[in-house]
Amino acid sequence: MRGLSAVVVVGFLGVLGAMLPEPGYSWTRLALFAVLGGLAVVGGVGIYTQRELVATAGACGLLLLGFWQAVLWIYITPVAGVLVVGALVTANTERTETVVA
Repeated sequence: MRGLSAVVVVGFLGVLGAMLPEPGYSWTRLALFAVLGGLAVVGGVGIYTQRELVATAGACGLLLLGFWQAVLWIYITPVAGVLVVGALVTANTERTETVVA
């Protein structure tokens, strides 16, 4: 799950970077994209470090901030979905390790 989340987050950052210089560029867009990218990275780091709450926080933040940008929904929804699934897998893995140990 770590590899998939890393690929999805890097791809999302690439999409944000490609959409940034589109017509209508403003400092507001730059700030929004920076926050969205940061939330995606936080969620990815949460999955990589196996902290489901951090991954869930990144996914929820993406969904809440991305709600305002209808153009980005097609990109934000899959990233948030992968982060949520990764958080669920991480939470299940921790429970399994605790029971086995």
